[in-house]
Amino acid sequence: MTESETSQLPGIKEQIDAKVTELTRKLPYADVFDEKSTVLTQWFLNKDYFTIGSASAIACCLTHPLDLVKVRFQLQGELRPPGKYPIKYRTILHSMSAITTDEGLRGLYKAFAPGFVYQFLMNTVRAFVFEKCNRWGLTSDLNEEPVLWRYAAACALSGSAGAVFASTAYLAKIQTQSQASPKLAVGWQHNHPKSRWVVWNAFRGHKGYLGSGFQGGTSAIMRISVASTVQLLSFTTVQHGMYALGVHDAITNSCLSGVISSIPVVLISNPLDVICTRMYNQELGAYYKNNRECAEKLFKREGWRGFYKGAVANYCRTVPHMIITLLLWDHFRKKSFNLSQIDQSLNVELPEKGFEKSHEEIVSKFES
Repeated sequence: MTESETSQLPGIKEQIDAKVTELTRKLPYADVFDEKSTVLTQWFLNKDYFTIGSASAIACCLTHPLDLVKVRFQLQGELRPPGKYPIKYRTILHSMSAITTDEGLRGLYKAFAPGFVYQFLMNTVRAFVFEKCNRWGLTSDLNEEPVLWRYAAACALSGSAGAVFASTAYLAKIQTQSQASPKLAVGWQHNHPKSRWVVWNAFRGHKGYLGSGFQGGTSAIMRISVASTVQLLSFTTVQHGMYALGVHDAITNSCLSGVISSIPVVLISNPLDVICTRMYNQELGAYYKNNRECAEKLFKREGWRGFYKGAVANYCRTVPHMIITLLLWDHFRKKSFNLSQIDQSLNVELPEKGFEKSHEEIVSKFES
């Protein structure tokens, strides 16, 4: 490389930087990283765990009524043999109609605030822990090849952490969702004036906050750790299978994978979900002392079908919630597009000769 060619490098670099900046301003979401945007916005959108938590919480806005119906189904006929109790909720549509008639449209969004907080906390912590496990190499071997059982263990660990951090919000959600007029009441009725009173009563409970605020915490750990593991493994497997069958469109692939992979998730996790709902909703220690006793009483008095109460509502909630979360997460990730990612995507090395031609190739590649 001659001295004259070397002297041209700074000028060419400035031209490339100027062209990249000009083209970047024409990209969608480029205004997010404008000079006037806040540092907080940039930091927030670049944290995957915050964007996942936010996407899941926003998805809750549409799926909360189905979650409410699921909880009512799971508490209906608690510890009573089949056919020995009045059926207040028959189908999803019938349940929604009955709740709307008795409580109005607001009744379908009962306990929405703690549900929103729960989704954000649980999924943010879950994504954060899983990301750290992945970054620290806990999901791969010494050759940095992914290992299935390590991924499953990381999913279980991250799900458990999310369950612990969001336990109090889940307590408020369940106990408020179960409240209804005597005409539609199922399960233990706490009669809290507002959701926040659930947390306050937990603080002043006779067993203290750790006893009352985390009642059912172990059942939540089991439910979310198992569901997280099955969800990741089944979704990834189905997604690869759909791609092999020729479904290459990302949105179509994700939607179909969500519909199919939710079946094993509900089949495996619904029994734990029923136990979790009942452990959280009861007056502390009134019906069950621990998860094992809850499972034994449920099986003896309600049979194996008792473990799958609310399974249809659970599936109908899980599918749209997963799809909406994935679409929103993808949307947020596009917003976090920045110049450093553009530079990495170019990945073009300047040859020793033909600087002008090389500059034209870089700019044309970026424009494409």
